Amino acid sequence: MSRLAKLLGEHAHLSVLVRRLGGMISADQAPLTAELEQLRQDLQMTLIAHLQAEDWLLYPDLLDSGDPKIVAVAGEFIAEMGDLARKFMDYSARWAMRPATEDWAAFCSDTAIICDALSERIEREDHDLYPLLWQLDRAA
Repeated sequence: MSRLAKLLGEHAHLSVLVRRLGGMISADQAPLTAELEQLRQDLQMTLIAHLQAEDWLLYPDLLDSGDPKIVAVAGEFIAEMGDLARKFMDYSARWAMRPATEDWAAFCSDTAIICDALSERIEREDHDLYPLLWQLDRAA
């Protein structure tokens, strides 16, 4: 499996998890706590593994490409990801300290913000970043 296929597959899996979480928060009442926490844990673990894969499989080659456009785009995505990763970790820590059922409306609001940010990031990477890796692989 190519590294691009691996990263795209991880995006597909992350998108499924984000959509499932989005479905849960669209309900008027909280789902079973164990089911919700398992999904949140799966999302967190999958996201962390994906970010590590990008750090190993994507960014080094983009940054070392010698193409100023590719280097600039990769640098922008790296800077943005640091902020999104911090926001996701803050969200995870905040809701690890108390159950979502304690304030379902606040949890849903916080979760919707994170889900939207992750979905947008995945879409932008698929559209603007990953084609650069494909371009490098094709040129090699």
